[in-house]
Amino acid sequence: MNRKKLLVGAAVIVVLLGAAAAAAGIYVAGVTPSDLGEPGGSTDVLYSDGSVMFRNSQDDQVAIDTTRLPGYVADAVIAAQDPGFRDGHWFGRPTRITVQLTRTLAGNEHTGSARLQAVAARLENHYGRDVVLDRYLNAMYFGRQAYGIEAAAQTYYDKPAATLSPGEAVVLAAQLDSPGDGAYDPTVHADAARARFEEIRKAMTGGGTGVVYPEGTTRTAEDSRKRHDALRPKDGAGLIAHLVLDEFNAIDVPREGARITTTIDPKLQNSLLGAVGAAMGGQPANLQAAAVAVQPGTGRVLAYYGGERGTGLDYAALGHPAGNAFVPITLAAALKAGISLESKWQAPAEGEFPAAGRTIRNGNPVRDGKRCPGGKPSCTLLDVQRDGLKVPLFAVAMKAGPDTVIDMARAAGIGTMWSPVAGGEPKATPLDKPGRALFPSRFGIEVGFGQYPVKLIDQASAMATFAAGGSRATTHFIAQITYGSKTLYRASDRAEPAIDAPIAQNVAWAMTQQPAGRLADGRPTALAAGEWPLTNDVNQNANAMAAGFAPQVAVAVWVGNKTNEQPLLDKAGTAVTGTSLPAAVYRQFVGSALGTARTDIDRPELIGDPKAGNA
Repeated sequence: MNRKKLLVGAAVIVVLLGAAAAAAGIYVAGVTPSDLGEPGGSTDVLYSDGSVMFRNSQDDQVAIDTTRLPGYVADAVIAAQDPGFRDGHWFGRPTRITVQLTRTLAGNEHTGSARLQAVAARLENHYGRDVVLDRYLNAMYFGRQAYGIEAAAQTYYDKPAATLSPGEAVVLAAQLDSPGDGAYDPTVHADAARARFEEIRKAMTGGGTGVVYPEGTTRTAEDSRKRHDALRPKDGAGLIAHLVLDEFNAIDVPREGARITTTIDPKLQNSLLGAVGAAMGGQPANLQAAAVAVQPGTGRVLAYYGGERGTGLDYAALGHPAGNAFVPITLAAALKAGISLESKWQAPAEGEFPAAGRTIRNGNPVRDGKRCPGGKPSCTLLDVQRDGLKVPLFAVAMKAGPDTVIDMARAAGIGTMWSPVAGGEPKATPLDKPGRALFPSRFGIEVGFGQYPVKLIDQASAMATFAAGGSRATTHFIAQITYGSKTLYRASDRAEPAIDAPIAQNVAWAMTQQPAGRLADGRPTALAAGEWPLTNDVNQNANAMAAGFAPQVAVAVWVGNKTNEQPLLDKAGTAVTGTSLPAAVYRQFVGSALGTARTDIDRPELIGDPKAGNA
């Protein structure tokens, strides 16, 4: 078993946040307890130019197997925070520790809210209290920028958590009461710290007999601050670091003493941060952005923004409905089925599809407020994909075959989509089977207009495939791994044919017809932009996405809600769409990344049957 060194906040989120995020209208991949090993030495993680991103040292936010700690560590925390944690359920209510953990992972929702209590109960029932306690010890904030018991032990006592004395464990448990202001920090408020120590000691198993207050052994807060300032990742780089270390753990190389050179270009990373900041500055507090940039033909992740906190929720790793940003994939499936961009399709406000059970009589026709240019009753597939007209897209998906759309998504680089579950939360479904095995059992014809959530990095990967003329490369964060002067691993950066070149070229050119993809100086790029409505109000947007590319870089940008679903409105009170804030981030970043480089995507020979439409 490999020893896995992970940044605590990000690791725990991926492990446990599935239910919490789903309750907030967000879906998370990989909701499975991680096999967290013990910490080792140090690993340097570098940007692509060799500058240091961060050092994952032995005492820098390491997730550990807390079952190997002395029993009095957990005993002290339970005594301090939830003396009834080991007792039976009380009318099905979750324990206080579970609620605290859920609140930490889900955001700022009030502890007593019904939603948070329900999520905590599901989380506790699913994983059990032992797993919850392990994740709690690894995730909670102990003050002084220390997340998790291992970081806290190093921060306060300059030792691993496994060697804490009973008294030191009690002092650390007390910090959980008020970690932000040091109310029980022995070097800040000595009297309060000692009084709280006695309360916790007496609540421990056996009354805390023999547990002695640690006199004069606690590091000062200033010493801890200096250490953390030198080690902690900056500008949300902790989210990247988590993904880098996750990839590192899957590579068969020594765990300790590695120098990992990533694919992240620091100049492009700063450009992406600047673009996000320019678009999102002053926006309502509920709005959140995420963005990923991938190099076509190599799969290198050039820039990544999942949120401003290095140990917070990674919004770029979640599943989001792409809406019309997904339609280039539907377009590729149509082209593969012999349907031309010039084919014409009916676009009524309500479309009936009896074969799919979508009829007015059944109360579920396909509805869309958008119409063809000029209000015409029909328009070309080129117009349909640019404007995201749902009724004709449903018809296109039916004719091309929803299984073909799913196969095309997999070919382009979409590895996971979230499928609906009757009476439950959507489920992350790997696209590791042929489309005919997933339609209609997991996905419906609605796949044609981007209903099912996808990961933002997958969306960027799909755009990179089209940019590379149909050749797909696996997205990755690690360029090479060295130990001293030896290079033990180097990424292949190899792309393989995945989509026929004429199809990819037709899709790329069609995407240049989106006006929101033109850069500030008028240069064209390929862009698809769309939105997806609130669960309970189809007239209000809950997600907005823009995804596109120039020949040199592919980008996907999402704007949505940080936690609970609510209408997406910008600071002017205007509805956020794919062509507004997400497209603004896209244009500024791509313009900055390309400088004065040409972005031309030539019109190819159009393929398919112009008479394949239904109009």
